[in-house]
Amino acid sequence: MKKLLFTIVLCAIGTIISFAENVVIKKPNFFDSPIRDNYILFPDSLVCSSEAEEITIPDVGMIGRFEDYGFKNLKKVSFGNIDYVPSGLFRDNATIEEIEFNGIVGHFDCTLVSHCPNLRKVVFRGPVSSTGGPTFAFDCPQLDSVIFENVVDRFNLNIVPTAECPKLEEFTNNGAFLNVWYENLTPKATVEDIIANHELIKGLEQLAEYQCEVLRATNPKWMRKWQYFNAKELLPYLEQINSEKAKILKEAIDYAWNVGDDVKSELEVLKESPSYQKDSIQKPKFVYAQPTDSLLRLTRERFNLDSIAGNGDDISRIKNLMYWVHDNIEHDGHNDFPRGPRNMRNIYDSSKRDSCGYNCRALAISLTEALLAEGIPARYITCESKKWDTDYDCHVICVAWSNSLNKWIWVDPTFAAYVTDEKGLLLHPGEVRYRLQNDLPLVLNEDANWNHRNKQTKEDHLDHYMAKNLYIMSINTINQAEPEGETDHPKGQHVALVPLNSNYTNADIITTDDEWFWQAPEIVK
Repeated sequence: MKKLLFTIVLCAIGTIISFAENVVIKKPNFFDSPIRDNYILFPDSLVCSSEAEEITIPDVGMIGRFEDYGFKNLKKVSFGNIDYVPSGLFRDNATIEEIEFNGIVGHFDCTLVSHCPNLRKVVFRGPVSSTGGPTFAFDCPQLDSVIFENVVDRFNLNIVPTAECPKLEEFTNNGAFLNVWYENLTPKATVEDIIANHELIKGLEQLAEYQCEVLRATNPKWMRKWQYFNAKELLPYLEQINSEKAKILKEAIDYAWNVGDDVKSELEVLKESPSYQKDSIQKPKFVYAQPTDSLLRLTRERFNLDSIAGNGDDISRIKNLMYWVHDNIEHDGHNDFPRGPRNMRNIYDSSKRDSCGYNCRALAISLTEALLAEGIPARYITCESKKWDTDYDCHVICVAWSNSLNKWIWVDPTFAAYVTDEKGLLLHPGEVRYRLQNDLPLVLNEDANWNHRNKQTKEDHLDHYMAKNLYIMSINTINQAEPEGETDHPKGQHVALVPLNSNYTNADIITTDDEWFWQAPEIVK
């Protein structure tokens, strides 16, 4: 009897031991080389027990998501210096209670923790160069402490109280936030705040050294761009406290700028664009189909466009048609054109039949047709970036000719958007481009939106998205229903307006003559 009992105990112990496996924490697939030169990307030899309750991660370039490693009892993880921390670092971790970062964090993405029912505390003791945004945590019902003890350069996170994280009401700021995206969270630090605290001065200079290493690295991937913007935020503070690190950081910023466009904002690239210039190439005439055209008449009668446009002035009629297309054909950038002719009737019918949306080109062609059907000269414009041959994200909008203003105006059915100057004068894309380059006021209409779900702002839509896509603009010489694809109509040529010395080749005619490009229609009724 005693012998049998002893055997059972041994089996039980053997069973317990069999569950205690080695966990090798390997590098993830985010990078294949170090972010900083002569710096370990990740020590693949780090081995822990799957039964470990607490582990320490040494200085590393990055870390993978802990849900992939198979820890069973892990309650606390401590990090040293780390370049990049992915979103979802801790996701579906039932046992984790505390996470601490004791060194420099180069960047950590949004939603750092999610679905961690016992997580209570996250603390950043060292300086942080930047964060993603806007969400920090999701579905962490016990989380009540997120503490920053040092300098944070660019902080893009927000706290929105939710049922998923009911105890997390605010971040604890015991350090200094230099740039805060959501200013309702905490005020930006002043130079006086930093001077009064030796540890903050030390953290500021540690960040400067870190950013210099990334900016000067051989191939830091997209981290260089992040750290370039971070360094520009950090530099004024260093200069105001007369830190010797200011000079080396300024030199690193200049170095990164000269490396190439990868660190420059969309607006900075546009501002560096060469000018336009009249040229002597042979140019065709622009043609605008008249409302008597058979296809335009079909569209006008089918949708009762006279009623949609209304009896107001030309500006109100143009806007009414833009809003109608925006409201009735949803935008889906992943969906090209429906089968069949590229006219408004087919695009509209297909979107309703298949309960789908279409891309910005389909919407712009539809609005151009509606405007022409109402006797308003219009054309769709493909807007592309300087990196047109590698950046395939372009945007297509419309311009309509206003008789009352004697000029073209921007109308975008994708975002129900138009643009004015500070006095309310409606602008066309060329004028918006000029104003972006020269820091002149621009106003995006208040109700600009994407599919009635996401509001558009001047900063995001014009300063970033359209600043990128106003480097090159191209149009069709024949503006009509079915300007592309299946049609019995003669097709026009595509003409691109480019700045001097552009390498653009993706058009039938390429010109630097902006005055010719924006000429008034020859026949306006």
